[in-house]
Amino acid sequence: MGSIKSLKYASESSDEALEKRPQESVIIESFEEEYEEYLQLKAYYDENEAAHRRLIRKLDMRLLPILSLLYLLCSLDKANAANAKLFGFLHDVPMTSTQFNLALMYFFFTYGSCELPSNIMLRRLGPRIWFPFIICVWGVITACTCVIKNYGSFVAIRLALGCAEAGLYPGAYFVLSCWYLPHELQTRMGIFYGANTLAGAFGGVLAYGVGDLDYHLGWRAWRWLFLIEGCITVFFGLVTFFILPDFPYAFKQSWLGGDEVRYITLRAKYHTGRNPPDLKFKWSDVRASLKDWKTYTIMMMFWWGGSVPTYSLSYTLPTMVENLGYTAIKAQALTTPPYIFATIVTISVAYLSDKYKTRMKAIMFSYTMGLCGIIILMISVHYSNLYGLSYFAIFLAAAGYSAQAPGIGAWISNNVVSPTKRASTIGFMMAWGSIGGGSIGSNIYIASEAPTYPLGFGISIAATVIGAMLPCMINWYLLRRENLRRDTLDEKAIRTQYSPEELSDMGEDSPLFRYTL
Repeated sequence: MGSIKSLKYASESSDEALEKRPQESVIIESFEEEYEEYLQLKAYYDENEAAHRRLIRKLDMRLLPILSLLYLLCSLDKANAANAKLFGFLHDVPMTSTQFNLALMYFFFTYGSCELPSNIMLRRLGPRIWFPFIICVWGVITACTCVIKNYGSFVAIRLALGCAEAGLYPGAYFVLSCWYLPHELQTRMGIFYGANTLAGAFGGVLAYGVGDLDYHLGWRAWRWLFLIEGCITVFFGLVTFFILPDFPYAFKQSWLGGDEVRYITLRAKYHTGRNPPDLKFKWSDVRASLKDWKTYTIMMMFWWGGSVPTYSLSYTLPTMVENLGYTAIKAQALTTPPYIFATIVTISVAYLSDKYKTRMKAIMFSYTMGLCGIIILMISVHYSNLYGLSYFAIFLAAAGYSAQAPGIGAWISNNVVSPTKRASTIGFMMAWGSIGGGSIGSNIYIASEAPTYPLGFGISIAATVIGAMLPCMINWYLLRRENLRRDTLDEKAIRTQYSPEELSDMGEDSPLFRYTL
């Protein structure tokens, strides 16, 4: 897009002057002047829908493909152990099914423990530096898995993989929350998270293809699986350095025009009003995230309604399908359709949530769909002639528990203003979801209880209802109550009582802020 000739910037009087001034040196001291500049740019883009769509499309094409691809690789490298198990992994690397499940559980200890520190590093270094580093590291670790020979080395690999992979999921959610407005966010998070569900589909197809390499050059198929996935990951980690942009307020976005850079920068700061958050990193914001009650209600939802059923399903789905009467290789292929369906549902629910500007309803709908799938599956697996119904229930469970995740990420991102606090909140939320949800989810579907899995189904149902749906309603009720209270306050009196700097420091605690419901 060319320069916007109808606009008058506060610090310049002509388009020529705007083109001449270096973007990196543009510093406007007054919040009011910046805010007026933002309003002028916003008015232009509101009136020129084609220009606005073109700008958002540029953001989408720059951010979503690479982040989604990286998350697909992350999900593959994290969950490919379930596929390897069907190709003789437990025989070649002597261990019991219990030891195998424990090794999967240990992964989540380092994965969860490193999510908050990783998001802090991301906030300090920027995604263009931090992401390529952690991606290449976990790619090398995945490739090295092909040469392990005993249980101890498998545990060491899983612990190291957890450290390296911890930064991508919470980091990508934070990066997206910095670039997109609240009513744009869940759709993009849904597209991004769809890569996780597609990973289940792609993982099954890849494992099916790698199955033909079984005993090629003396290697079992599971060794080829780890080696191929690891090499692919390292390659795309190197590519990320040249493609992924930094934060929108970095003033170094050469892939956008001058007007577009300025508008994206200013809307990231002022979309909540004339009092922008402090963009500097502060440890006090990290501590504030740990003291905020919203962090804990959202964390409960992500833990019990997301991580527990999602991880348990991803790790046992191939075996579950095999228990319906299919061969191991065919079971790998049949895991693909439920994940494709889950991807479609995830993106659709996210789009409708943004369109109607509601988070709670979308999340509760997703929980309900997943819960219905688990209940139907729990009943139907007792009857061998109902394998078609069982397979249908897997579709519902996979879709419901996938669709809730972008809603939770968007809800907390919309309601935490400070970038540092938001990064910390997302990291802390996902840390507990990973440690608690991953460690529990990878152990509740016990092989000796197949195919009815009474413990696994029972815990999934209880976790969804008590651990997720109830906190979701509590979170909605408390936010709504606070919005109603703030609606009774007088804005003029508030601005008299507090300075602009004080209102900025308050973030979402400002009486002028309204929570997204």
